[in-house]
Amino acid sequence: MAKKINAEILTVMFVDIVSYTKTTTNLDRENFNKLHDTFDHICTKNFNKYSGKIIKKIGDAFLVTFKSATCAVLSGKELQEDFREYNNQKKIKNPLEIRVAVHAGEVLHRNGDIYGDTVNTTSRIESITKAGDVVFSESVYNAMNKNEFSYLHLGLKTLKGLKRPLRIFRVLTKKDEILKRRKKIKHFWKKIKNVMILMIIFLIIYSVIKYYQGLYF
Repeated sequence: MAKKINAEILTVMFVDIVSYTKTTTNLDRENFNKLHDTFDHICTKNFNKYSGKIIKKIGDAFLVTFKSATCAVLSGKELQEDFREYNNQKKIKNPLEIRVAVHAGEVLHRNGDIYGDTVNTTSRIESITKAGDVVFSESVYNAMNKNEFSYLHLGLKTLKGLKRPLRIFRVLTKKDEILKRRKKIKHFWKKIKNVMILMIIFLIIYSVIKYYQGLYF
């Protein structure tokens, strides 16, 4: 009799510490343990809130599954906010920064672990995710509630090991909002500057014309 295959559609998340080697190189054992305790505490508290199931911890990374794509992305968004708040409060020399990758699809369950293309693809997305970012795939985008947070379409990305390019998105942060406001202000002052330059040119031309009119009339 064939063994039953245990598979289901889930949203998969990878969370890991950015520049882990650099961050931990100069730590003694006590501070090394404190770093992991902090990382574990912030992450597990968040996962519990959003009904995320921790599959395993691999060194400095968590592999987590969610039944809801929206909860997975909200979890990642709040994780980034929690770590930014922690870094601001502690004012440590090397901030504890993370990156979050999210993808959705079929996973295979085996001996408490998960396998399949969905897990591999999530790992590939994580490899191109920058510090402080939450990046998710088109499959997550199609399944999530798009009114819960702001996001940016990053386009199609060719990832190592994948046959076809993958369309990905990034959650917008408070930093993005600040940069957007700064860009608007910069654009406004650029327009003012251009208007002032045109006015100066006009006044110079007008003055020259009036000057020559005074000479000949």
